[in-house]
Amino acid sequence: MINTLNLGKYIFNTLTNSDTIKCKVYPLVADNDAKFPFIIYKRVNLNSSRCKDGTFQDDATIEINVITDKYSVGVDIANEVRKLLEIQHTVYDGMEINDVDLIMATEEYNNAYIQRMQFNYKINN
Repeated sequence: MINTLNLGKYIFNTLTNSDTIKCKVYPLVADNDAKFPFIIYKRVNLNSSRCKDGTFQDDATIEINVITDKYSVGVDIANEVRKLLEIQHTVYDGMEINDVDLIMATEEYNNAYIQRMQFNYKINN
């Protein structure tokens, strides 16, 4: 069995243990009193591929939102997040992460600047 549901732990550990990411990281929702800048991430999709022997690969999409009060700060943090997460080949908590692609990046303003990115992870059994 693939432990793809643990992917959020991998994202959290990767971002919080980085020397280049200097802001709080939250799964799903930020604290009410969160100070800018901060990052929110969540799993938005998970699809399993099966063969006669069971599941052999999961494709998971993770959305990461960088929220700031200054546009340029958000872009800089988003670039650092991308450097840390894209094109990874690693094993974490029993998950063999074989490929990570940035599949979407948008930006918006909603009482704060938001850099929104989605990464597709291919995780093998």
